[in-house]
Amino acid sequence: MRIDIATLFPDMCRSFLSESVIGRAIKGGHIDIRCHNIRDYAGNKHNRVDDKPYGGGTGMLMQAQPIYDCITAIREDTAPDRRVIYMSPQGRPLSQQTVKELADSDGFIILCGHYEGVDCRVLEELKAEEISVGDFVVTGGELPALMLADAAARLIPGVLPNDEAYEQDSHFDRLLEYPQYSRPEVWRGRAVPQVLLSGDHKLVKQWQDEMKLAVTLAKRPDLLVDRRNNGKPLSKYVRFAVRDEGLPEDIFAALTMLSKNKALNSKEKKVFVKIDKYFNEFLPFPKEISGEKLFTYYKTENRDIVDMCLSLCDIFTAHEIKIDIIYSEIVGKIVREDGYRAFCKE
Repeated sequence: MRIDIATLFPDMCRSFLSESVIGRAIKGGHIDIRCHNIRDYAGNKHNRVDDKPYGGGTGMLMQAQPIYDCITAIREDTAPDRRVIYMSPQGRPLSQQTVKELADSDGFIILCGHYEGVDCRVLEELKAEEISVGDFVVTGGELPALMLADAAARLIPGVLPNDEAYEQDSHFDRLLEYPQYSRPEVWRGRAVPQVLLSGDHKLVKQWQDEMKLAVTLAKRPDLLVDRRNNGKPLSKYVRFAVRDEGLPEDIFAALTMLSKNKALNSKEKKVFVKIDKYFNEFLPFPKEISGEKLFTYYKTENRDIVDMCLSLCDIFTAHEIKIDIIYSEIVGKIVREDGYRAFCKE
């Protein structure tokens, strides 16, 4: 497999790629990662690749032609339709599923932006995919590119000692990894669980599987929404409960209050208004039960609805308001149920 990185700072990338596991894998011929200097395609004596953006603003913008020429040269050396990925805070979030997909390919090109970014026309011309490593901004695309290259490389046969080296990792099967322990057996009064000292491989595996679910539920319960067991969701229902003394427990009621109190910024308010409008138009609360104290559970099989609720949960998280994500098979006394929700008393 071959990965090509188009960057203004190839030495920075090569320094990282020459070390540790990835460095040994490259030397051993298990993976081929090449770094290309976009300045080599500048076409001027000063190797200038940036200019002021139209419309004003601070900073400089990487020009389209040097990037296009660099990527074209790589494609001529690999394949004319070689996949191009642009590391961008506007891209879709990088996930382990995307990493697996890339690791199964014969290779791809990573474009690293810098300064204020790149001329958007070259992204359109190259049909570049935008991928983000998080909702934050760094000074250049080199660190995100190295993260992507490293994540994909470690799934290539021969890079790690065996498949088990990554199959137990967090996110590989959409769960977080179980807790790990090493010597000494007791450290500062904390002992290694007895099951790990038993020598019974079956019991150890059972403990590890149970702990993966427990850790995921405690740290990232949102991951379990899409967790499948024999083709079905792990749990039939999920409820989102606000845990704040000054707010209602229901996420919509709580966000309505925050919106009225002008606690939401403009972006958060747009997300809430858009989702709230959808629920009011397509999933209105039944009038005949509106006077009762009920809890709303959403059916996990309807992932689109749950994803909307998770978007609202992200707003609470940004405001440091705790949200409990509660999974259940039996939700108590169901007053009414439709294709998306169950209204119940507890």
